[in-house]
Amino acid sequence: MVRSTADLSGPALTEAIDRAHGCLRRNFRAVQGASGWYHYLDDPSPGVTASAVGLYAFSVPGVIFERTPDVLRFLVSQQVSSADRRDGGWSVRTTNGFPVAEATAWVVRALSRPEVGPLSGGDSLRRGAEWIKNNQNVDFGWGSHFGQPSRVFLTALNMLALHECGGDRTALSNAQRWLIDAQSPSLPAWGSTPGGEPTLVHTSIALMALANIPGALSVNSMRQTAEWLLEKLEPGVHVERSTTVEEYDVPYPQGDTTAVFQNSLPHFAGPLAVAALVSTGAADPLQAKLFNAIQGILDTQQEGGHWELPRSPVRPSIWAIWPFVSALTLVRSAVFTTPNSRATLLFPGCVIIQNDDVEQRLTRRLLIKNALFDWLRAKWITVVLLLTSMVATGVPLALLLIRKLSTVEFLMALIIPVLLMVFDYARERRSVARGR
Repeated sequence: MVRSTADLSGPALTEAIDRAHGCLRRNFRAVQGASGWYHYLDDPSPGVTASAVGLYAFSVPGVIFERTPDVLRFLVSQQVSSADRRDGGWSVRTTNGFPVAEATAWVVRALSRPEVGPLSGGDSLRRGAEWIKNNQNVDFGWGSHFGQPSRVFLTALNMLALHECGGDRTALSNAQRWLIDAQSPSLPAWGSTPGGEPTLVHTSIALMALANIPGALSVNSMRQTAEWLLEKLEPGVHVERSTTVEEYDVPYPQGDTTAVFQNSLPHFAGPLAVAALVSTGAADPLQAKLFNAIQGILDTQQEGGHWELPRSPVRPSIWAIWPFVSALTLVRSAVFTTPNSRATLLFPGCVIIQNDDVEQRLTRRLLIKNALFDWLRAKWITVVLLLTSMVATGVPLALLLIRKLSTVEFLMALIIPVLLMVFDYARERRSVARGR
């Protein structure tokens, strides 16, 4: 039977997204005015960053979580009020009220979603965008806060937040230059810091941040980066060893002293790369490697609706949900005309989209029919020569069996079929040598 290159089911993608949302709903926490989630979903006390990421995971597929107003009230209540550069930012549980870029960018992204925005009010979002602008470093990148070394992931994350909230264009333009300069000098890719070893994670988020700025990357640069991502992408492998967790120290003032928080950002390279390739339009989504990467995501979803966090495989985490939901949603939107359909990839750039409730034998018939016609068009000379040889052999053989030909005469009659097959073999070899 002729087989397709790859298949995807729209209902399977939707079911996986719904299971992930079910995991978030089951693990929603409301404790003393704090409503949302923490990094580890089994933790009873919600945190700022995780709560923003949870809302983001609902809003990307266009789903409004029924407890969104409660989460927004919690986030707004945690915004820092100050007369200095700290005003408008958000802290994490371990920085004791000192705002950092990781939390602030995620809250701004969550508040900027069209499904959330009308519920959030404008002042909190405006002040968050101001914090991002005010904490941009003098080199135009972002660290955890003003004065901390600029990093690729944080710079791209803050650029995405500014773009999504309609923030300061000058800050974005300046950040664009920093991010382009941070690219590897020898590859169309990025590492965690300027000059660092390129990774899937940092290349993916840098591509997404730059793709939002018209003219930031040429068409050729986008194509080269997409080719690099596709080459490195391994379907079914969701993390790369070098970026399983991105760790670095974040010093911050604590009274008259300086405290240090070791930041650990878990990354999922596979789904992030899929999201970058599809959302930026840098690669055609109709290709086997992307289909297989999505199938790998579907196959590895845990029974509880989340995916496995490498360093803590038995504990569900918010970080092991949002990148997968984002990748599934983007591919579903790019590939399927309706969610209740199946895509059968024939070859890159060509799929059959079929309603999932239609008999699947139709697809098989189309595949066999088209494959047969394509083969006949390509091999018609071979088919003609083969049929001629069969006739030229069959007739003498029949005459031999009824004793109308002698053995010598039969062997002489085989000369023509043999010559035809030799001619066809030589013609095929010549075509291969010419690259046809």
